[in-house]
Amino acid sequence: MYCSVMLWYIINILNPCSFWQTGFLRKKRMVMQHEAPQTVRFHMKDKSGNSVGSDLPSQPEKRKVHIVTGSILDATEKLGAAVPFDNARVLIVSADSHEGFHGLIINKRLSWDALKNLDSSLEPIKLAPLFYGGPVVVQGYHLVSLSRAALEGYTQVIPDLYYGNIIATRRVIAGMRAGEQSAEDLWFFLGYAGWGYSQLFDELSEGAWHVSAGAIRHLDWPES
Repeated sequence: MYCSVMLWYIINILNPCSFWQTGFLRKKRMVMQHEAPQTVRFHMKDKSGNSVGSDLPSQPEKRKVHIVTGSILDATEKLGAAVPFDNARVLIVSADSHEGFHGLIINKRLSWDALKNLDSSLEPIKLAPLFYGGPVVVQGYHLVSLSRAALEGYTQVIPDLYYGNIIATRRVIAGMRAGEQSAEDLWFFLGYAGWGYSQLFDELSEGAWHVSAGAIRHLDWPES
């Protein structure tokens, strides 16, 4: 698993615009960061006419699927060979009907040693956990983050949990470099996952993901 993640890291860092996917992810495109997460609602049916995720597959009526900021996506067996989403658990950190969805893979931990060029002045950052967040990175802006405190530029995901996009996270890292910000209550991610608005629903209709019933109430914080 670690080798697969590192392969994705090398590909994305060296050529961040050359993301490639197969199967369900072949149409995935990089989306821009945005500040205002919103609830997105969508009616859909799978190709057989059955309601996706319904307890009664033969039920003819459509089932309303809610994907909100704070929803959890769990990869199904259909994504078993689709690195890096194999066995992935994804927290949706922003949802917008125009700009799509952003999410963070929350179950693929990395060592800080993966960042070979980490500035020595940022040694304190290693006190925070680092996870592989997804295949989307922007050149020069590799990290995003979650915080248990409402920091400047961070948006609420669920109560007492906030998301910092590449800009907000860069500001926090600058504060660490200046000795003005600690790593306490921070969780860093290398990259993030992004979907166009209809793209994620296409993947759902193909059975690629299970979706939580609304936003989660609590997220377990990893040990440092």
